[in-house]
Amino acid sequence: MDVGCCDFGFYQEGVATLPIRVLVVDDSALIRQVLSDILKQDPDITVIGTAVDGEDALQKIAIQKPDVITLDLEMPKMNGLDCLAKIMEQSPIPVIMVSYLTTRGAEYTLKGLEMGAVDFVTKPIAEEPDIVSLDNISLDLIQKIKIAAEVHLAKITDLPKRQAVTKPQLPQSPKEKYDLLAIGASTGGPKALYYLLTQFPEDFPLGIIIAQHMPKGFTDFFAKRLNTYCKLEVTEAKTGDEIKPGRILIAPAGYQTKLRRAGDLLVAEVSEEPKLILKPSVNYLFESIAETCASRTLAVLLTGMGVDGGLGMQHLHKLGAQTIAQDEASCVVYGMPRAAVELGGVDFIEGLSEIYNRIASLLYERSDSSGT
Repeated sequence: MDVGCCDFGFYQEGVATLPIRVLVVDDSALIRQVLSDILKQDPDITVIGTAVDGEDALQKIAIQKPDVITLDLEMPKMNGLDCLAKIMEQSPIPVIMVSYLTTRGAEYTLKGLEMGAVDFVTKPIAEEPDIVSLDNISLDLIQKIKIAAEVHLAKITDLPKRQAVTKPQLPQSPKEKYDLLAIGASTGGPKALYYLLTQFPEDFPLGIIIAQHMPKGFTDFFAKRLNTYCKLEVTEAKTGDEIKPGRILIAPAGYQTKLRRAGDLLVAEVSEEPKLILKPSVNYLFESIAETCASRTLAVLLTGMGVDGGLGMQHLHKLGAQTIAQDEASCVVYGMPRAAVELGGVDFIEGLSEIYNRIASLLYERSDSSGT
């Protein structure tokens, strides 16, 4: 696997022998046409029909049986979230949500990810080309449709229910050998993070920083939503924010985030540079952590398409950091963790339900379970 040339990685494994059959659902005739035209550019995808609202979509799903659905969230009669709930209840099919970048749109999108949608893209906004344009979303949409067609929905819909922070109980005196916990994620990451982070107690002894792939403008809403679930404070990172116990920083989408030393403090630095494909780049964050913290790092790579984070985790591993990758069985997309594993950069491979236990065991030097 060539992980050095780009951050994405592309759809290769499990390519369907027949075109992926897609139903486009949106109340706007213009958006239906735009999305259909984008998808028709790819010979591996065929648009089998369109629907104007949730009720229309459910009827056509029953008859046409698409492989993947693109779903608008704000529609008359039956909105996207109500439609998504019915789809997951009656005939689970991979769903890619299509959302405007608004407060309500972001809230609906994040709720949809919790309900079982595979991923989302933002709608093209012609008057704001720097935010969302056809060029920006075309590759993204096609890539996500292809990934969604291969996803086992049970890995999303059957995720264990969010648990109260009751176990494992942390001893009073952790070994002071780590400066922080760093986490990278992409497709499937939001729901995995909801599950994982709610297990952290309010006295967790490390600061946490997370790079989750998302379109620009969504990570602030994501951080606020996580903050309502977690015992720790969750906020979108800004330049100068300190990595400290009791706080989780989310790297802002559309920018790059690195860590640097400021005297005795470890702080975030957010910038538009470098101009990498993925913003935030997990590799870029991890490489900065390798420079500043080296072996005093706990790093986790969760579900996600592509290879981002693989090289950064390999570097951390070589420096003596402790590294954990989510296992294939629990990943929505086993791309990023696979890259790190194949590069030899992973100390422990764990199911999502066991990652917090592994982190706790490393913090307190328990030896009750085996690694890779």
